[in-house]
Amino acid sequence: MIIPNDTPFKVLKYLSLLHTTSNSPLKYEKTKVIIYLLDNKYLEKDGKKIVVLKDFATKYAEFIFPVLKDINSFINKHKIEYIADYYTVFDFECLLKIESDKDKLGEYTFQQILTEYFNSSKHTKKDSNLASAIKTVLGIKYFIEDDKDQQFLSVLYPKNFTRFIVLCENKDRLRNPRHEYIEFWYVGGNNINQIQFIPITTVPIFYLCDLDFDGLNIYNNIKKKYLKTLKLFITKNFEQLMIKQTEVKEHRSIWKNDEILKSLNDSEKLIAKVLIGEGKIIEEQRILLTRDNLEFNGIL
Repeated sequence: MIIPNDTPFKVLKYLSLLHTTSNSPLKYEKTKVIIYLLDNKYLEKDGKKIVVLKDFATKYAEFIFPVLKDINSFINKHKIEYIADYYTVFDFECLLKIESDKDKLGEYTFQQILTEYFNSSKHTKKDSNLASAIKTVLGIKYFIEDDKDQQFLSVLYPKNFTRFIVLCENKDRLRNPRHEYIEFWYVGGNNINQIQFIPITTVPIFYLCDLDFDGLNIYNNIKKKYLKTLKLFITKNFEQLMIKQTEVKEHRSIWKNDEILKSLNDSEKLIAKVLIGEGKIIEEQRILLTRDNLEFNGIL
């Protein structure tokens, strides 16, 4: 038996109560771990109650208690009881990994942490209890990108002469090592008005963003108002990066219509049609500046 990582931690606490009392009001019967225990005759429904059968104690001791004990110890150590009833085994496993990697995360942004440890830069919001727990585990009060000043353009210059500019929707890209010849700009997501004050440049400019409804509309607005030659940075094998928008926590940029297609070129339109048709998105964090992708966009 393996505890499914999407099991809410409160379900493990419920199983601990069952282990102690032998019966309890029926709860969480649609979770995978309860279904497994019922199907395999470790638990049994009795009207509105659930009762333990003879082999439950062994299963609990071998598989459930060790996980429960480790997470409880972690919660008590960091005094993060406020997240105990709201997050899953997966979330706590990620927090444990963050704790073990604490020394290398000093220069990580919030989105970089979410991408590397939770598999999605949109797994939770920055004002969530989980985000607070991440800061507690890291021993920090703020994430490094929490500077709210949107009056200026942030630039990461390349090591050599600038041949291309990549305008980024998220600031994380500017935290990466300098590129040989790509100059990175960040103006603040949807706060694009300051772009009007940027001097005209002669090098090609690409926009790197979340490929979702909001990201493509921001791209369209920048192109329409300020940077007529702007192109979308797209990936060669984009299908491998797609994820169902319903599977991404806190993702609010839902495809509302396909009006954006009218303003896209053929390559951009091809990707957007697939994303809209399948109800999927591509997060900027998953778009890597590999040689294949740079070549695909003509940035070589």
